Amino acid sequence: MDIERIDSYSDPRFPWEVLSQHGAFLVDGKPWTFRVVSDRAAVITAERITEEGLQEAVENFRFYAGHITEFYDKGGRCLMRLPPVERREAPIDSLQPSQFSVDREKCAAVGEFLHGPADLVIPVLELDGALVVLDGHTRLYTAWQRGIRTAMVFSSAQEQELRETIGGFVQEARRRGIFHVSDMALLSPQEQEEQWHSWCDAYFAAQAEQE
Repeated sequence: MDIERIDSYSDPRFPWEVLSQHGAFLVDGKPWTFRVVSDRAAVITAERITEEGLQEAVENFRFYAGHITEFYDKGGRCLMRLPPVERREAPIDSLQPSQFSVDREKCAAVGEFLHGPADLVIPVLELDGALVVLDGHTRLYTAWQRGIRTAMVFSSAQEQELRETIGGFVQEARRRGIFHVSDMALLSPQEQEEQWHSWCDAYFAAQAEQE
């Protein structure tokens, strides 16, 4: 089964709300939407929801949103319920970024649904005594700029498999003087592509050569 996550904010196949939440996927070429409706639940809309498709699509979606554990169809029928994920409140300033910069346009997009700590549920990994951000840098940066000072965090289910990779990102972030969310640079989409994404591509290419 081929599953692709859509990262664009302007795909006509999906509602803007879903795109802004990064809940748009193509499953074997067919649109599937995950619309987050609470800090634990999402509504799935698809032309045809099969058991196999549901399992794989949810797994892909939860790689980025592991705190969402309840899934419903648009009629309100529960499609899947997983054990709830324990979360706790943490000061944003205590979180170590694993990214160097954020995209200005993405900050504007996510800002549409950021109102307080409950809207910031962030996967973290404890590394060398610090809570490292695995995903959600854009949301955290935007929240900080708006005066929000705490977020809800949870331990990622992919903790062990990400530990070695994320260590290299954190080391480079610290080398650049990035110890707090507010230290990250705010870049244009083109600058983000040229600087952050290019660095990631080069990093993974170097890792592959060493294997």
